[in-house]
Amino acid sequence: MSAFAAAILGGFASLAGGPARGASSAQSGWSTATALGSCVAAVGPRVAFPSESPSLATGRGAIVWVEDPVCRRGSTSTARVPFVLSIAALGTADRALSTRSRPLRGGQPGQLAAIGASRGRVAVAASLGATGASSLVALLQGRATGSLEPGPPLSGIGGPFSLAHAYLGDAAVATVEPGVAIEVRVERYFRSAFERQLRIPIAAGRVSALTATLDYRSDVLVAWQQNGTIYAHMLRASGRGEPTQRVGASAPDPQLQALVSDNDHGMIAWSSGGPPTPTARTSVRIAFSDAGVRFTGSRLVAAFEDRRGVGRSPGSLELVRLSSENVMLAWTAAEHGSYVVRALPAVFAGTRPGARLSDPSRQSVLAALAPGAAGEAVALWRSAPSPGGALEPSRSELWATRTFIESHGRVGQRAPEMVAAAGANASPSVAVDPASDHAVAAWLHMGARPRVEYAIGPGATGYRPPSPGALTPPRGGTSAGEIAIAAAGAGALAALLTALAVRRRAGARRDGDAGIGRRRRRSPRARR
Repeated sequence: MSAFAAAILGGFASLAGGPARGASSAQSGWSTATALGSCVAAVGPRVAFPSESPSLATGRGAIVWVEDPVCRRGSTSTARVPFVLSIAALGTADRALSTRSRPLRGGQPGQLAAIGASRGRVAVAASLGATGASSLVALLQGRATGSLEPGPPLSGIGGPFSLAHAYLGDAAVATVEPGVAIEVRVERYFRSAFERQLRIPIAAGRVSALTATLDYRSDVLVAWQQNGTIYAHMLRASGRGEPTQRVGASAPDPQLQALVSDNDHGMIAWSSGGPPTPTARTSVRIAFSDAGVRFTGSRLVAAFEDRRGVGRSPGSLELVRLSSENVMLAWTAAEHGSYVVRALPAVFAGTRPGARLSDPSRQSVLAALAPGAAGEAVALWRSAPSPGGALEPSRSELWATRTFIESHGRVGQRAPEMVAAAGANASPSVAVDPASDHAVAAWLHMGARPRVEYAIGPGATGYRPPSPGALTPPRGGTSAGEIAIAAAGAGALAALLTALAVRRRAGARRDGDAGIGRRRRRSPRARR
């Protein structure tokens, strides 16, 4: 077990008890699906909530999607008409308010992402076909109730991009300049614009997957697949140079996830396999770093026959940090002829089978996993409408459950609930409102005139977000949450207090470290 994994284990007992009970007692029942825009392009939609912590919202949430201009005009003309980006702000009950739209200068959208960004805004990125053979990435941001304004021009063309959100509202966008570099721009939670680009030189060869993730100091861990390998690179906010690392082998187009902690450790998970054939298989692996975010190998989480490549479809692998600071891994696997959804505390991945979230008699494929405000995560998956049935694109149900980490690293969950009845449901996404703990799921309902639909799931019973003052520890002190998480017993507490006393006398750094699953970060108000 790596030092990173061992460091997380001590926090489970103290972290899990409260949030798990609140999540398991949540009310039941998702709302009836509501239609939004029609004439939708076959990408997205995406849901995002701006926040400064898992329970402190800073602005209205939003549902974002792209509309097809030809359909909007009711014409089959091939004249060049821009695609339209639409955003619906979510009200206090998470119902969609008025919708705003703006044209996108480019061709057919290929990828859409939306996150909560700084100062209560939403950031949106979309890859758009250009007039030539390459594509471009458009970056926009603004308040959900206002207008989305274009961000800085992104030089990356072709390949995937990544749009990432951090704990305090920091954001990062990574794009690819093929055969030259991966370019990353960061926006801190206290700023209103993305900074100049940072560049990671890369070799020739197609980058088929890309992900970026931040800690609260705006250090960025970037991982990508290229030339049969998963690579990782740390971009330090200080400007200190870091080498690019080889993490493990991977076929092209994997699902790729990463997280980096504030005590300089990270993890990368990916699912990969060959092209769909009668003998194709998918493998799921996870790699933990040692101190300094140095990767030294990976673990096999699952390996299974996967003729259709379902186990590496978009959303089929997710890695999220919970509000309790634990990390949950969820993935799709094939067992006894059926696809199932499993979840596990990430530190146990590869050593335990994981909890099965979906019905084992149905075909189910993970679509999204979103952290909630009460220590839980909301898992969303597509499922066949009947036991033993095939998972057909034209007839798939959407199901969701709240899942959480109990003591000793066990995974608990609420009874799964249907979000959408069987139909041509595609590209689902989900996010949780920090102000209410309500989950909001959105998806495409395909047909002659594809439309966006969304539904709202309840939060934990009696959930109340803490007041901003409750989230701010005394200046120069240590929060009660930090002490409670670190103290596995009286001896550990005494040792920690002694260390803190020495640290105060020596002069602690302004921005203290906080590891995934170990210590709670300070509110931004304590550091402004």
